Amino acid sequence: MIQISDLTFSWPGQSTPTLKINNLHIKKGEKLFLHGPSGSGKSTLLGLLAGIHTAHHGTIEILNENLTALNDAKRDKFRADHIGTIFQNFNLLPYLSPIENVLLGCNFSKRRQANLKAINITAEAQALKLLNELGIDEDTQHRSVNELSIGQQQRVAAARAFIGQPELIIADEPTSALDADNRDIFIKQLFEQAEQYQATILFVSHDAGLASLFDRKISLKDINGASL
Repeated sequence: MIQISDLTFSWPGQSTPTLKINNLHIKKGEKLFLHGPSGSGKSTLLGLLAGIHTAHHGTIEILNENLTALNDAKRDKFRADHIGTIFQNFNLLPYLSPIENVLLGCNFSKRRQANLKAINITAEAQALKLLNELGIDEDTQHRSVNELSIGQQQRVAAARAFIGQPELIIADEPTSALDADNRDIFIKQLFEQAEQYQATILFVSHDAGLASLFDRKISLKDINGASL
């Protein structure tokens, strides 16, 4: 799913690199936990994997596509087609309902729309299915997202990430606002969705106590030569 080789990234005006990763390999269908303290470069790495930032040296391959060789428009298209993201602050549009927010995950990707057509389901039907499976009932599905609890907003964000079956799900500190019980429930729901079509999950958090729930854990400090 992901292969990083000889990666170096520095922010403008920075004398030393933020990231220097010689090698990182993530398998298809793997549930990987990446942890590290705040400011260690976790979000920077996610931005590189999502094609928002570009590496100064080295390669990032996702699904055998070298992101570092693509221009901005092609990276944006690749991200829309293949990567679902759950942000720490969810990034939901407050003037839309949960269903409308979820559908945004498909609106910008013909590939995701084709994935749904191949399994004979409409985007609207899968949005409803995802929300139901993630515990958002019918009444809540049509309310403003501003009226939803933090936990409900989080599950709407997860449904938006999964719609159209993108191969890679990136979750950036998505449980930081939840208590322990709701956190574990959310991760269980995340895994159940991923296993339906063998999506890969890259889950990033500073809370190393979650690591035992995943197939594999990696400390960014251990693989980032820039922090040594």
